Order: sequence, then structure tokens, then C-alpha cells
Amino acid sequence: MTSLRWLGHAATEIKVNGLRILIDPLIKDNPLNKFPLEDFYGVDIIGITHDHYDHLGDAIELMKNNDKSKLIATWDLENFLNNQYKIPWERMIPANVGGYIDVEGIKMALTKAVHSSEHGDPTGIVINTGDNVIYHAGDTGLFEDMKLIGELFSPDYVLLPSGGRFTMDPFQSSIASTMLKPRKGVIPIHYNTWDLINVNVGDFEKYVKEKGFKPLVLYPGQEIEL
Repeated sequence: MTSLRWLGHAATEIKVNGLRILIDPLIKDNPLNKFPLEDFYGVDIIGITHDHYDHLGDAIELMKNNDKSKLIATWDLENFLNNQYKIPWERMIPANVGGYIDVEGIKMALTKAVHSSEHGDPTGIVINTGDNVIYHAGDTGLFEDMKLIGELFSPDYVLLPSGGRFTMDPFQSSIASTMLKPRKGVIPIHYNTWDLINVNVGDFEKYVKEKGFKPLVLYPGQEIEL
């Protein structure tokens, strides 16, 4: 069984085969998150899409409070974490945009994203559990290569930033859905965390439905079985 829990903003927890995977772990400074950071000290894999504070979040503290967790990000971001925070190389999965990598028996891949980042290029993250393919787009605007991501990875679920201003807005997320063609659902993320990214999530549902795909709007902390 695979489950997915949205923690607010871009922070997302996926549980599969006894493993806990945490993407973009903004926990303590996430106004939508309901859970203490200590609840996540036991995560097995931490994925970071880029180095902005609202995505790198609490990854460093989590890594330092669990000597078994592994981290996957671009090589450049990992190099920064090693130099600046002494995160050991042996606990980081060397990666960049490309094909699948086996991480604790789960297939993961980094994808292109259109955004800014100081240490390495921004990315999305694909997680293939065997039963489901989940694409977390990270922070990104709309870009044509989403068609290629859809063709290569054939996602079941996609998590798309939809707050506008810094990323896609709800209408652009619906266009992304037509490129990615998720079979089971489109989940909005990175919206309504702060005033600058407030949107009407009902618009997201409307636009995605109009494009022929299934919107899955989660409330912060909600966990669903995939």
C-alpha cells in the first residue's frame, strides 16, 4: 500500500513498503502544517527540489537527528550541503536530472523545472513505487518539456504548484495536466501558504475538470491511499 500526505505548501510525505519519503520538508515555518518536526525524525528518504528556504526547509535538522536517513537532490545542492552543513556524502544519493535511481528499493528520478535556485538547477522529483508513479513538480512555471516528462514517466498522480506569482497558477496547472496526462489525479501544492500566493482553489478544480482530468484537492495534513 502507498499513501500520500500533504503537509501544506510543497511539503509532502509518501509512505510505501515500510519507507517514509519526505519531499521539500518545510515543517517548522510552514503555517499550514499541523505536526511537530519530531514526527519526521524517522523518515528514510528526504527529497529536495531546490535550495529556497521554503523547500530546503528543515532538511538539515532532519538529517542530523536521524543517522539512517538518505537525501536526494542535485549534485550541486548536495555539494553545498556537504560543504556548508557537513552532511556526509555517504548519506546523499548522487543525482541530477536524468533516469531512475534505486533509492532503498524505490525508483526515483529528478526532472527539469523552470524556476530559480542558487545551488544547482531546480528540479521536480518522480517516485515510482511499482504500483504508482508520483510526480512532484517542485517549483516551476509551465514549460513544453512537461510533455516529455509525461511520456517518459507516465505518471499516475502529479503534484503541481498552483499559487501563481512564483510558479504556475491554477489555469496553467490545468494546461500542465494536459501535457503530463496523469491517470489518477492532479494535486495542487504551493498555494495559500502566504498572501502572495493566495488563489481560489475552486478555480483549480474547475480548470482541471474542464481539461478532462481528476483534481484532488487535499487539506493540510490529509493522507490518502493511492
